[in-house]
Amino acid sequence: MAGEAPAEPGGSPSQVSLAVELLRDRIIDLTLAPGSRIDERLLIDRFGLGRTPAREALNRLAAEGFVTFRPNRGGAVVQPLDFREFEQLIEAHQFCEGMLAHRCRLDAPGLIEDLREIQDRYAATVAARDFLEITRLNADFHMRMYATMENAMIEEFARQVQRRVMRVLNYTYQNELADPSHQDAQFELNLAQHEDILAAMAAGDRGRFAALLVDHGRYVSYRLVHLLERRRVDLVPDWITPGPAPSGD
Repeated sequence: MAGEAPAEPGGSPSQVSLAVELLRDRIIDLTLAPGSRIDERLLIDRFGLGRTPAREALNRLAAEGFVTFRPNRGGAVVQPLDFREFEQLIEAHQFCEGMLAHRCRLDAPGLIEDLREIQDRYAATVAARDFLEITRLNADFHMRMYATMENAMIEEFARQVQRRVMRVLNYTYQNELADPSHQDAQFELNLAQHEDILAAMAAGDRGRFAALLVDHGRYVSYRLVHLLERRRVDLVPDWITPGPAPSGD
């Protein structure tokens, strides 16, 4: 079929895509812990992948920033959560959301209806505390708006950023379980922010929409920083690489 990627020996494009999705989900939801080693035998035995799909999946995930290859240190490992990279991720995320705030076509056909459907599923998933699906639907909510820009390059960059943010959010949500009242309040706030964004879009109020979207984007960092400030010793395991210590003034 025209446009379909050629199959490799031992692994069709669909097998490779399924392998990528499976491994990406397990990295995002922290089943495969940051810094943990991944070898082909693990992927074959634990996840039932063929050798070729497993190898190609690792290559693709490396290109996405989820896997890194360390030839002198045991091959492929899950990319650690590095606070120096976290700063860059937050900057990239806020850059994308700021651009979206000004470029999203608020009157795009079917946009509000699609966002409402995603929001309803998102609310049900929040109630069930399915963290991976919460982050997936949150990304879907934002990516539906990016699609209105009709710029495939910007949309792909935003998708890569959203996927990286999903892992940070999964880390945050899992560790917030120690403070359920705070987590409940944060999810309620997040749902309310989505509703306010939808209301501004329905009213065609670009200024309010832009302000709400940018403010909403900041909560990725607010939520993690709050978590670490409250329980820093307990919540920074070995697989998180700290950034450089701040210099004294």
